Amino acid sequence: MIKMKYVCLLTPLLACASYAAAGDVVWLEAERFDNLGGWVNDAQFLDLMGSPCLLAAGMGTPVADATTRTTLPAGTYRLWVRSKDWFPSHHPGRFQVLLNGKTAGATFGQSGRAGWLWEDGGSLELSGEVTVSLHDLTGYYGRCDAVVLSRSAAWRPQDEPRALAGLRHQYGGLSPNVREMPASDVVVIGGGLAGCTAAVAAARNGAVVTLLQNRPILGGNASTEILVPPVGVWPHMKRSPLDPRETGLVEEFRTTGNQQVSEGKLYTQRLTRWVRAEPDIRLHLNTHATAAEMDKSSPRRIAGVLAVDVTTGRRMRFPARLVIDCSGDSVVALSAGAEFRQGKESKAQHNEPWAPDQPSSETMGNSLKYFHQDAGSPQPFEAPDWIFRFDDCGDFAPGRHPPLVRDVGYQWMLELGGKRDTFADAEEIRDDILRLIFGLWDHAKNRCPTLKDRLVNHRLVWVGHVAGKRENRRLIGDCILTQNDIVKQTLFPDRVAYGGWVVDDHHSAGFFHKGTFGRHQDDRSQAAFGTQFAIPFGCLYSRNVDNLMMAGRNISATHLAMADTRVMMTTALMGHAAGTAAGLCKQFQVPPRELAQKHIALLQQQLLKEGAYLIDLPAEDPRDLARRAKASASSEGRDGEQVLSAGNVTDGYGRAEGTRLHAWAPASDATGPHWVQLAWERCVAFNVVHVNFQTAARAPREFAVEAWQDDAWKTLTRVSDNRHRRHVLAVADANARVESDRLRVVTPRPAAVCEIRVYLEPPDAVQTARRAHEVMRQRDAGPFLPWEIPVATARPVPPQPLDPGKRVEGAISLEQAAGRFGGTFLDDAQGVAAGHWAQSTWGKTYIGEGYAHDANADKAGKSLRFDLDMIKPGRYELRLAYSAFTNRASNVAVTITTPDGPKTVRIDQRKPPRIDGLLQPLGTFELDAKSRVTITAAGTDGYVVVDALQIVPGSP
Repeated sequence: MIKMKYVCLLTPLLACASYAAAGDVVWLEAERFDNLGGWVNDAQFLDLMGSPCLLAAGMGTPVADATTRTTLPAGTYRLWVRSKDWFPSHHPGRFQVLLNGKTAGATFGQSGRAGWLWEDGGSLELSGEVTVSLHDLTGYYGRCDAVVLSRSAAWRPQDEPRALAGLRHQYGGLSPNVREMPASDVVVIGGGLAGCTAAVAAARNGAVVTLLQNRPILGGNASTEILVPPVGVWPHMKRSPLDPRETGLVEEFRTTGNQQVSEGKLYTQRLTRWVRAEPDIRLHLNTHATAAEMDKSSPRRIAGVLAVDVTTGRRMRFPARLVIDCSGDSVVALSAGAEFRQGKESKAQHNEPWAPDQPSSETMGNSLKYFHQDAGSPQPFEAPDWIFRFDDCGDFAPGRHPPLVRDVGYQWMLELGGKRDTFADAEEIRDDILRLIFGLWDHAKNRCPTLKDRLVNHRLVWVGHVAGKRENRRLIGDCILTQNDIVKQTLFPDRVAYGGWVVDDHHSAGFFHKGTFGRHQDDRSQAAFGTQFAIPFGCLYSRNVDNLMMAGRNISATHLAMADTRVMMTTALMGHAAGTAAGLCKQFQVPPRELAQKHIALLQQQLLKEGAYLIDLPAEDPRDLARRAKASASSEGRDGEQVLSAGNVTDGYGRAEGTRLHAWAPASDATGPHWVQLAWERCVAFNVVHVNFQTAARAPREFAVEAWQDDAWKTLTRVSDNRHRRHVLAVADANARVESDRLRVVTPRPAAVCEIRVYLEPPDAVQTARRAHEVMRQRDAGPFLPWEIPVATARPVPPQPLDPGKRVEGAISLEQAAGRFGGTFLDDAQGVAAGHWAQSTWGKTYIGEGYAHDANADKAGKSLRFDLDMIKPGRYELRLAYSAFTNRASNVAVTITTPDGPKTVRIDQRKPPRIDGLLQPLGTFELDAKSRVTITAAGTDGYVVVDALQIVPGSP
């Protein structure tokens, strides 16, 4: 095992940097070029090389130029380019810099030296507006970090990481100031299944959540960038058809879990709509968490998370009361000083059956995938000379020869890097896998006697460049899960999740290992194929950072235990547990360890209420009205010796467990409709009903929930076209309730019901139930796969202009709004919030990705401020965008700070805005760069909504 000291490469070491005057240096970050052309923003190695870069991922065809413009005083400039010759013996990623369409003379990416470094492009005479272009020469992953033009012949940019960070700060490569972001109860790092589930669980349990994701999309390894289909309970063996596998919040977005790409392609879309539907989650995409800022008065606590926007260079600080690190790499956790392990423990440490005699730094490796299609005509492929070459089919170890299949699922075996450091060497490992992919394609296309004739018309249409990671750092908690706990099925008293994959410990040599793929294939006796095991809460929080939790491959586990817990369905269960725990930590104002000591039973019961399965732990929620009811049914069936009685729906188990079915089902000879009923001695009031069927596949296509009222059965809600096992149903409006002494679930055709719960919930919980059920039932809409989606050619592709003859409807971008209405638009997300402002997309029309509202709660001191520091002194008309509705405030105060003092305008947001029902004029004012516009919630009589601010110059 190895341990490393963490250093944030975005923190400047000013004393080491040599500076020219700011006006003498023009610093152009490549990822911020105006038009990226065919280059892509590659930010996955930011922690290692200090910045995102542009990558020419052309699969052997040079990509379109990336371009930007700058204005220069006339003079002589020296050109510096930070690039990387990623395979120095062959220089595969060569490119040029063009200035006004002419080459600067030098070719970059062929230094012959390893690593990122500055290359001297020589001196040039330049003046006026200059177009700077990155011109790819090969299509094979050339990369550029920054282009710098210096008027000082003696000045040279530095390579030392901290000094380089100082240069970025000095010359605008990063924002000079750190923007303070709104405070949250919970900051979740990582937008994979674990992070998304943690964020939603925390938000639904009363926490205000910030979710930081360093990619442009959600999904992590399951995203359409990487395409690993999520799995959990081992699907490749005979199982009970009544086992629903992972349950709980994961059921709102999960697929079957059978390791098929046809399932995996759905997760980015499903997670995005799932997370965005939660009003108490602030989602920040393209936001890379770089470090923790510790509490000066309590050094074991994180006070904030530092982050950077990988598209703009803006630095931010997110105040944090509790942090859940679901990133896998655990950069923030390590910067906080969290104890961790990396590599393999020795047998002496935990006496695990497969542990080596000596500890090792080796791990499992990383992977990429690729796809090819029939183009309908011959497609020659000339292999570059830097590939891993396989001349003969006998060059492959058993099972490694590429098959001719249309599914990329088998490509998990394209694994390398386990003998290196999968974090510190991540870029080099990714590049080696690219060499492997093109070597496999060369063999299949040009050399394999079985495949080459069948692939004549095939060409590569997609090669992934974002690596899927299996393993690196594991954070240490109060409990360390081991292989022994999995094999022996230790039933921890603080269990909050479970797993059931296999001790899937891949050999560190990965693709080039000469034997099997993993230890589970060498010794099945200790592999625990499909063995369900408990995961304790003590594995989900740090033992030495008081407000740090984790969920994902970085939980507190040995290397061998992590080989089982690392799969994504299991990490989603752990994310659910961590997020719910975070909500309870807020409720009780305690850190995770104290929650474990004082409130573990409450956490477990809340997880069971939310549909989670905890091995051999029954539900005992005193708030569940169903526990007081007497159950009966239209008929009762049998399964062997088991009577599928009505009482099973309240026996404390929401699913089959082992051989016990824990379900009611009608008799096999009974005719429909079929029903199971709960009856109380006297009327009870309720507004939410939970209904669990056996599995999604066996759930009825249609069912209804009815209550006995006015001497008749009244339908409270009906679900048709059903595809889900578990339903949490709002059966009344948020501020209403149903009163009845009888309730029943009715199915027109036979179906087994495992559990019914009945609650009288507060209004926000009723709204959550209704919203979550609607989102869960939304249909998927393609295209999904990266080779089905047109490649972007700019950053981003400009939205289509709005038709000036039509009224605006739906979501519109800032660019579309400016094109239609003129001026400059600031989105609500660009405002500075005081207090918690929720996000929403409910409404026919909004600008950007949604709008902010004050939740009609805790209004004192709550405001949203727009700083107009980008404008020049002059006269401007201001307009506020909001969506009108009857529950809005009629007396919203908007204060404009002008050079002549503050001016306040009041708006009735129950009335539609005057311009297209979207924009309300505030007036025309003399403004300057110190001016501000502040929307205040205090004293208002309804929801205060802020969508965007429009600034129109030169208005009368």
